[in-house]
Amino acid sequence: MHEYDLIADWYASHRAGRMGVPEVTALAASLPAGASVLDVGCGTGLPLTRVLLEHGCHVMGVDSSRELLARFQANFPLVPVRCAPIQSCELQEQAFDAAIAWGVLFHLSHEAQEQAISNIARALKPGAAFLFTSGDAHGTIDGEPMNGVPFRYHSYSVDGYRDLLRAHGLTLDATHTDPGGNVYFLARKTG
Repeated sequence: MHEYDLIADWYASHRAGRMGVPEVTALAASLPAGASVLDVGCGTGLPLTRVLLEHGCHVMGVDSSRELLARFQANFPLVPVRCAPIQSCELQEQAFDAAIAWGVLFHLSHEAQEQAISNIARALKPGAAFLFTSGDAHGTIDGEPMNGVPFRYHSYSVDGYRDLLRAHGLTLDATHTDPGGNVYFLARKTG
């Protein structure tokens, strides 16, 4: 996203906390040794890519922000990355044991979210987990600016995500909200 290019330095210094770490740690611990994981909206890679790598996962990062990916590559020079919007990124079919998308889908319009979920689903192996964050109420809102840059957020309801996931061969297994108010969705690719 172009907005993240504008705030890359600020974002890199403010995103080093533990948000998402317990959830990604639990996911990584459930995967087989050497699992291949797609990190959608990987940003700088901190802290979530680090968690995956510490658990022995092979990670591929995707982000549309060149500035954040430059920081990612400085942090993890051996991890492959692609600079592209996830909804149109070329991904090998059934290549990944899991995918995460922390803090990215809600930046996409409803139509773009459907395209992104479709693309991610095709790239997942049968039985693979997909952990993502988004809102849990259908609609579009203007959020608080980050470092002076405005952001717009889009989400479906939980039932809306359940239906959207199902349409692309995924089953919603669970949702929960962390202490910071982030809503997590855990889905799994069926057959």
